[in-house]
Amino acid sequence: MNWLQPFARLRARTRLLLAFTVLSSAAMVLALVGWLGLSNTDDALQAFEQQALPDISRSLELAERTANLAAVAPYVASASSPFMLEGLSRTLEDKIATVLALAKEIPQLDASAPNLQALLEQLERTVDELIDLTRQQLFIREDIRQYEYQLRVLGERLQADSPAGSAVRLGGLRLIDLLNSAAYSQSGEELDASRQQFQRQLAEQPLAPGWAAELQRIGNGDGSLFQLRQQQLGLRERGAFLLASTRAISEQLSGEVKRFVDQVQGRIAAQSRRVGVAVASGKTGILVITLLCGVVALGGVLMVGDLVTNLGAVTGVMSRLAAGDKLQQTPAVDRHDEIGDLARAFQIFRENAVEIDRISHDLQEQSRLLETVFNSINDGLSVFDREGKLVAWNPQYLSILALPGEQLRPGMSIDQVHGLLSKEAQESWALDGMALDKDEINQLRQRQAQRFERHFANGRVVEFRSSPMPEGGFVTLYSDLTERKAIEAQLRQSQKMEVVGQLTGGVAHDFNNLLAAMFGNLQLLEALLPADGKALVYTRRALAAAERGSNLTQRLLAFSRKQHLTPESTAVDALIEGMQDLLEYSVGSTIDIQLDLDAQPWIVHVDPGQLENALLNLAINSSAAMPEGGTLRLTTRRLRGVALNQTPCDAVQIAVADTGCGIDEAHLRRVFEPFFTTKEVGEGSGLGLSMVYGFVKQSEGDIQVHSILGQGTCIEILLPRAVAASEPAPPPVRAAAAEQLGAGQWVLLVEDDPQVRTSAAELLAQLHYQVVVTAAADEALAVLHQRDDIALVFTDINLGTAVNGLQLAAQIRQQWPQLPVLLTSGLSSGQLSERYAMADEQPVLAKPYRREQLAAALSAALGESLPSAGGEV
Repeated sequence: MNWLQPFARLRARTRLLLAFTVLSSAAMVLALVGWLGLSNTDDALQAFEQQALPDISRSLELAERTANLAAVAPYVASASSPFMLEGLSRTLEDKIATVLALAKEIPQLDASAPNLQALLEQLERTVDELIDLTRQQLFIREDIRQYEYQLRVLGERLQADSPAGSAVRLGGLRLIDLLNSAAYSQSGEELDASRQQFQRQLAEQPLAPGWAAELQRIGNGDGSLFQLRQQQLGLRERGAFLLASTRAISEQLSGEVKRFVDQVQGRIAAQSRRVGVAVASGKTGILVITLLCGVVALGGVLMVGDLVTNLGAVTGVMSRLAAGDKLQQTPAVDRHDEIGDLARAFQIFRENAVEIDRISHDLQEQSRLLETVFNSINDGLSVFDREGKLVAWNPQYLSILALPGEQLRPGMSIDQVHGLLSKEAQESWALDGMALDKDEINQLRQRQAQRFERHFANGRVVEFRSSPMPEGGFVTLYSDLTERKAIEAQLRQSQKMEVVGQLTGGVAHDFNNLLAAMFGNLQLLEALLPADGKALVYTRRALAAAERGSNLTQRLLAFSRKQHLTPESTAVDALIEGMQDLLEYSVGSTIDIQLDLDAQPWIVHVDPGQLENALLNLAINSSAAMPEGGTLRLTTRRLRGVALNQTPCDAVQIAVADTGCGIDEAHLRRVFEPFFTTKEVGEGSGLGLSMVYGFVKQSEGDIQVHSILGQGTCIEILLPRAVAASEPAPPPVRAAAAEQLGAGQWVLLVEDDPQVRTSAAELLAQLHYQVVVTAAADEALAVLHQRDDIALVFTDINLGTAVNGLQLAAQIRQQWPQLPVLLTSGLSSGQLSERYAMADEQPVLAKPYRREQLAAALSAALGESLPSAGGEV
């Protein structure tokens, strides 16, 4: 039987070769059939992509952009500003241009949707008209708002110039209300009815020619309110029609696009069927060949046995390499069979393991760097997870929030951490001064960034800035805002002082007019009453109260830094010595006044009267702080190189110190605020120190206050040293002025306030002058043209009309250069200079004025000699 073995081996080799040949042939046939099927499928898909997909994309884009055109048009019609209208119009024009360009890129569109191009052009024309119409509406709306503003101004002037309840005032206000209501008429019929009613009432109302002409211009002139509203209603109707046209055109465009999309869908369906046929044929061929290969594969089992044996050897080597030995060489990497693939795969795994080791080392280095930054930033930082548990924190977190580090541990809930804070920090959750809900904020911190503040017992303010993390939880930064908050508070205080100063300077003029009428009438009444009657006592009390009101007005002006100062070279030591008796009388006998004066021979350039008033205010405040008695010490010193207004200079220091109760820290920051006082209600106006503050600042000086609670207060005034060529004038001496009576001269009085006009006329009569009374500049000029016996014109500067007292005086100087003019005003010199560009040296009799002051001013204006000690003009 041995001789048969070679033949057996030959038959085995032949069967193996036959099996490999059949298997190879079947594989080749399978590859060929698969290649043909995939080639057909690829051709069909390429045809599908080249024809159908671009059409689908463009049709969908065309449909979307066409639908957006009508959606933008209503926004154009409702634009509230020209800027918004221009933006919307450009947007709409760009969309139309885009649709037109897209339509040109689709070659089949003209045949499928022949009306699309014409509809787009029609839509463009309609939109252009809508934009132009909306722009006209915006212009008309602004014109109507201008008329509404003019009507509001007319109403305020009518109420100010006409007595309450008069027919002129009521009729004018009705006409103004009728014009205002016409601006909001909703139909042409309603507008016509309003126009007829306005014309009828305008003809019936008794109005001054100026008022009637102004209302006639607004209601019936060219471009009147009624015409503008009529145009606005017409434009609104046209706009509604254009919007409806836009929607209709958009619907037609959508229909055209839909027809094109339907045709594209038909082509896509046909192409899909062709692709399906190609795929089905490929599947059938592959299935037949696969069955054949399965039969032939059974014959290759013997051949695979040898392959498995060799594969086991390679796998053993790979297993030992995978056990941890990353340095050994990988065998069989150059083979081109499955064993070679496995060897190369193992080599890749080994290289990846080495790379993982390197990345792990880099991550450790980055972790150390992050930890260093985490612990070194100035702000506190904490991290809480999605369940509100503390994960990490830095040292600054403990110091800023004053948390006990030994009690803080990871995993603590946010409520437990809050419990370690001070009571003030637990309760004071705020943002920009508004209280916040703690639970609500903690929930929001998980979803979005939050910012809030907390206040601590020692006055610190800490800002919390939380940001959510992608995996849940949030990280928070803590910043100490205490210093910034203090600076912001100082800024707000400075702004508040400036605003209150502007307010007080504005209302002082009205106070002075009221006080002028009170002064005049009280002085007239005083002259008529018997010397021994109680009525005279009451009158003088009222006159004293009016004078205190005048002083209060001057304090208001002093605070606003708008009072008229007459600075002169003043020796501070001599001034204080001269007013020592006045100080002793003002503070009472229980207070010991001590003077320590060492400013001689330096002088300062200030208003001596205002300086006396400031020192007297400080002395009275000090006496109020020593109800049981004490010591009031006035000290003057010469200081060199002091920084005043950021400029080094020599200065005189005036210190007023007492041994009173002192001022606590909370009140010390507010002592210079107007109307702020620590006295009981009714005992102080709160303007004393604010007046001193305004005077010192206006005199280019500085003022500081130092106080210790229970020990006393010291207020220091610094005034810059003045260099004078001559010795300073002695302190002013108070002396009574003798009245200068007239000799029957005619005085033309020009005053718009009826109460002040009446009292001033009677005062002039008491001073032996004859009076001609007028209320406006044109009336005064008419009197001067008619009469030539007027000896002096006495006029207010603010006459409430277009022509003021300064302009009247200028006209008088041109036509009657020899006629003197005496000016008076309730405004301060600063306000006169700002409002009328009036020079400070021009003489003005300030309101309110006493009879003696009026007499002296008239005498000086007429060129008569003044008494040796007259009143101030």
